[in-house]
Amino acid sequence: MNGQFEITFVKQTANIPMRRTHYHEHYEIYYLFAGERNFYVEDRIFHLKKGSMIFIKKHDIHKTLEGGELHERALIYFIDAFLEQYRSSHLTMLLSSFSQDRRVIDFNNLEQNYIENILFQMNNEYSNPNRPGQVLYFESLLVQLLLFASRKLTETVKTVYTPMNKKIAEVIEYCNSNYSKALTLKDVSSRFFISSFHFSRLFKRYTGFNFTEYILTLRIREAQRLLRETSGKVIDIAQSVGYMNITHFNRKFKQISKMAPLEYRKMIRANERK
Repeated sequence: MNGQFEITFVKQTANIPMRRTHYHEHYEIYYLFAGERNFYVEDRIFHLKKGSMIFIKKHDIHKTLEGGELHERALIYFIDAFLEQYRSSHLTMLLSSFSQDRRVIDFNNLEQNYIENILFQMNNEYSNPNRPGQVLYFESLLVQLLLFASRKLTETVKTVYTPMNKKIAEVIEYCNSNYSKALTLKDVSSRFFISSFHFSRLFKRYTGFNFTEYILTLRIREAQRLLRETSGKVIDIAQSVGYMNITHFNRKFKQISKMAPLEYRKMIRANERK
C-alpha cells in the first residue's frame, strides 16, 4: 500500500488462496461482488458470499482459504492518519465494524446497490489522482461507507462463522501464549496427542498457514509491536520473541516486514510525526 488509502477491484479467474502470511499496519475492507470465499481471521473461519463485507483491523492475522466459487471483489485499505480529523465518539463509531467479533456484514439487495455505488465512486475517484479535492472526496465516501456499516451492525444478528476444529483451536491458543518458546511441529503435535502428519494437514486446513509460518507470523507481529510501542534494543526484542541469534531474527523480520527492524522503527516514528 502506498499513501493513506487505496482501492482495488479484482476478478479472480482461478480460486487460489493467499500465498503468504498476511497482516499489516492498515485497515482492510473486503467486499464480495460475486462468488464465495472462505476467510480465516485470527482464530475463526468466515464464509463470504455475494454482498458480504468483512472488516480486518490492523495486525490481524488473516488469509483467504481454498474453497468457494470464483469471485469478484473490492479491497479498500486506509491508515489511521486518513481519518485523523475525527475524534472520540465519532471515530469510535466509524471504526466500530473493525472491533466486532462478527466481522462480517451481509447486505440485502437494496443495501448492496447502495454499497456498490459508493465503491464504484471510490474506484473512479482513485483512478483519477489529478482531480481537485480527490483525497477529500474519497474520505467523504469512506465515511459514508463506514457509517452505513456501523448502523447495519446494530440491526444485524450475530454472524455465523465456521466452528474451528476443537483440537486446532486449543493448539492456536497454546501457540498464541507460547510463541517465544522453541515450538516445533513435532513437539506441539505430541503435546496434543496428534500424529505430526495429521496435525500438519489439520492446521493447514483450518488456518491456511503451515505451522512454522504461523509461529513466525506471531513472533514478528509481536516484535513489530515492541518496536512501535517501546524503545527497547533490537537484540532484547529479538530474544523476547524467541530468537537468540540476532542475525536469524533480522533475516526473518525482513522476510515478513520487507525491511530491517531499525528501518521499521524509523518508519513508524516518521509517520507519527506527520
